[in-house]
Amino acid sequence: MTLGKFFVVGLPDTQKYSESNPQLFNAQTEWIAAHQAALNIQFVSHYGDVVENGTNAASTTEYARAVAALDILRQANVPHGITEGNHDSLPFGVRIPGIYNYDNRNFVANFGPQWYQGKNWYGGSSPSGTSSYHFFNGGGRTFLSLHIGLETPHAELAWAQGVINQHRDKPVMVTTHRYIQDSDEYELSEPTYLFTRQFESGRIPNAWYTTTPEILYNPNGVYAEDFFNHFVAANRNIFLVNSGHDAEEFNQTSVNRFGLPVHEVMADFTDQPNGGNGFLRLMEFDTGGDRINVTSYSPVLNQYLTDADSQFSLTVDFDQYRAVNPTVYFQNGVSGYQGTQDTWISEASRGSSYGNGSGLIVDDDVNNSVFSDRQGQALLRFDNIIGDAALGRIPRGAIIVRANLKLTVKDDIDNPLYDPDFRLYFMRRSWSESSTWDSLSSGLNVNSDYDELINTFSGDNDPNGLTVRNLNVTRAVQRWANGEANYGLGIISERISGNDDGIELYSSEASEIMFRPVLEVEYTLGSAVRTTVTAVNSLMPATTSVSIAPISTLV
Repeated sequence: MTLGKFFVVGLPDTQKYSESNPQLFNAQTEWIAAHQAALNIQFVSHYGDVVENGTNAASTTEYARAVAALDILRQANVPHGITEGNHDSLPFGVRIPGIYNYDNRNFVANFGPQWYQGKNWYGGSSPSGTSSYHFFNGGGRTFLSLHIGLETPHAELAWAQGVINQHRDKPVMVTTHRYIQDSDEYELSEPTYLFTRQFESGRIPNAWYTTTPEILYNPNGVYAEDFFNHFVAANRNIFLVNSGHDAEEFNQTSVNRFGLPVHEVMADFTDQPNGGNGFLRLMEFDTGGDRINVTSYSPVLNQYLTDADSQFSLTVDFDQYRAVNPTVYFQNGVSGYQGTQDTWISEASRGSSYGNGSGLIVDDDVNNSVFSDRQGQALLRFDNIIGDAALGRIPRGAIIVRANLKLTVKDDIDNPLYDPDFRLYFMRRSWSESSTWDSLSSGLNVNSDYDELINTFSGDNDPNGLTVRNLNVTRAVQRWANGEANYGLGIISERISGNDDGIELYSSEASEIMFRPVLEVEYTLGSAVRTTVTAVNSLMPATTSVSIAPISTLV
């Protein structure tokens, strides 16, 4: 192999092999183990649907076959990760509430944390045991691989976010099971043909989860668009998302919040004879050439698929997918942080407090009255963000390179005639989650309660499903880092005559963890601050827990 080149192998849905052709599954993993050195294979990623029948009478036999095939990789010490698919946690992959229910216990019993114990390339697993992360090396870099459970619940995504927060210095490859689809390849004979062809190929549309037989397989899971907007696009490190499920090959390139391409690649060969004919995904990482060259190959047939969906190249500047500067992340429920304070106050209910609610209402008239306007104003603060860098905080005096506030709209503007701005202000007075309109002296008032306009955003979701608002709040965080008191931010609606519509934002109390407000900050250290941090780190023990990691490990 040329210096800087290595292979990552994709194992798409092996369900039919586990059901009736285990020799093909064995042939795949035997070939990988035999060619590990010659091809410089650094990692193997299973895309989910390890078995066909995950929870019925056939599951014991099928899981035993899958364990035997994948144990070939384990015994050869080939680094690998295994993703949960719908067939792994449902009888024949179908969920009918009350009849066929989601149950991941067999998957966890066979491929949970215990599967990877003792392997130095294994990083850890989620509390549920369905998701895991691993490391692999190639081209002079260390990569992080995340295998994330089927239609990932918020708690699972919060765990995955915490993993990335600890490894900002590494490019990240994500594998999940059901994420994108190729509706252009649906055939007239399929029962959902007329419906599915209304949509372009790409991430699974929200409508598919509610109006087709393929409802959410995991009832607590998130939709594909939310998975992208709240996790994939929100993290600079993610350069590739692998998936299976749909018996096609397809790939597309999206753009993340940092302006970097994210390649989304799907492969599932179960429509081939014999449940797949042993086809694998071979991904040649060329770190020197900033490319990933993808082919589809069967060691059983010794043949390649040659169409454009089976052979293609992806451009990846790997050095761009890591944080150059220290980056910290604050969101209730992620990495142990619980410091977000938020509430809203109502001019219509002047003595009421809403700090325990799941939403924040911002409205120029909460009563929607034609006779008078009664405002709703929101308050948001992230406590304990300035302090010791070794504890994951922003050092006082740091230079803020970038600070992003992510808000999620729960209910957007519905008025077709008006689209008011929603304004984010730097707060100058204290408040708490029990504050009311009256306790704050008739709401928030300019100059006495807030001063600088930090940013504005639209209340209308455009396109309709885009609920995320990413707002630059660098100036506010810089003022806090410089020593000004952190009273947070106020959110106030533009007042337009004739408009009575407002918005609701998810609060830090929302049950949907990834929809809660997020503050992410990248910073550098001035010479005086750097000297202080170095002195503090020198006092740290050589072996530390994540919560007290030296600043160098947070870069």
